[in-house]
Amino acid sequence: MFGKVRNFFVWGLLYYLRFFAWVALFLNRPKKIIGITGSVGKSSARNAVDAILRDHFKTMVVKQGNSETGVPLGILGINPGNYTFFDWLRIIFTCPFKIDNLKGSEYLIVEMGIDSPLPPKNMDYLLTIIKPDIAVVLNVYPVHTAQFDVLFKTIKNKVKKSKMILEKIIEEKMKLITVGKPEIGIYNYNLKSASFVKAMEGKQNSNLISFGKESNSDLVMLNHKVDLQKTNFEFLFKKENRQFNLEINNYILPEGYGEVFAASILVGLELGLTIEQIIFGLQKYFSLPASRGSLFKGLKSTLIIDSSYNASREAVINFIDLTSDLSKQEKRPLVFVLGDMRELGDEAREEHMKIVERIIEKKPNRVILTGPLTKKYILPVLKKRFRKTVKVKWLKTSILAGEFLKRHLPYRGIILQIFSRKCLIIMRSSFRRT
Repeated sequence: MFGKVRNFFVWGLLYYLRFFAWVALFLNRPKKIIGITGSVGKSSARNAVDAILRDHFKTMVVKQGNSETGVPLGILGINPGNYTFFDWLRIIFTCPFKIDNLKGSEYLIVEMGIDSPLPPKNMDYLLTIIKPDIAVVLNVYPVHTAQFDVLFKTIKNKVKKSKMILEKIIEEKMKLITVGKPEIGIYNYNLKSASFVKAMEGKQNSNLISFGKESNSDLVMLNHKVDLQKTNFEFLFKKENRQFNLEINNYILPEGYGEVFAASILVGLELGLTIEQIIFGLQKYFSLPASRGSLFKGLKSTLIIDSSYNASREAVINFIDLTSDLSKQEKRPLVFVLGDMRELGDEAREEHMKIVERIIEKKPNRVILTGPLTKKYILPVLKKRFRKTVKVKWLKTSILAGEFLKRHLPYRGIILQIFSRKCLIIMRSSFRRT
């Protein structure tokens, strides 16, 4: 009985938020709505598109979130606070007074994240709130797979099940284009599956543009170089047969961020901006969301790379590779600090084991672990493989891990921290951002 009452209240609240978001869009719909989805880099792409357009158009960015509640609240310009009971009372009371929030905006930039194949956490539901004119699909990796397990409970073969889950996630995210039917669809060429081609058959209303490493992409990602001051990305825009560089100062970004910038550049080009204008905007305004590759300096000439935002295995591997390359390039000791990857369901062991393989390959000087999943899956393998050649330490909490790291900082070390926000908080007493 309680569950039914709760569901009634939740859906009633969702419909309430959606209704006032509709009213806001009806009264002051921007000239173009840009929707961005993907497993990794949505917030970074949102910031990049805003940086590109800011000097040329009146833009508004939804920063409140990318979910069934975050999207409508962002359209209305309402800060959800901590989602407490009193926050919800404030939100409910405020909605009718925020329907003019979009007034004067020419371009609205919205993240659209999905956590499940079922409503209200799927793409179909988000598309009932807002349908973008320009849809961007960055990438698809195994994230939030636990919520997709429900569709494949009868599948016993783990390899087959993992593949089916990934295909379902691809299908769900690509609905931003296949179901949303935008004027322009910008997508990662790696996602051009047979199901996507079939879904787009006969749909001539979408102008499809691709990016990727593949030579058939409309914007080809070429080279990637990084040092402790900047990151350089090289692209080829095939329509103009033009090769160009994008240099991002004060950030050390893995190769995977090429997807973020490639997609954002295509948005700018489709809106009539030149490559020069796009590069200028990115270099002037681009900033990363918190915990996505921020760099801090600290005691003993050490550097810490903060990637503690809970992202995907692919993002983790990208940062492991990047930090390892910088360690060799700068001849500095290498330390990995890892917490658990969560919300993976039956895929948890497999995903953590792939991280283990990459750690072993890079041969760090020290590994610090925290969380029950790292203890279960990563610690035994590293202890057995490294024996005494690499120092491996597991601690019960992120706070203990941070305190341990403070006491064992290697001189001139490079420390990569992943999935351990509280560890970073402890370390901040010794570090400052560069």
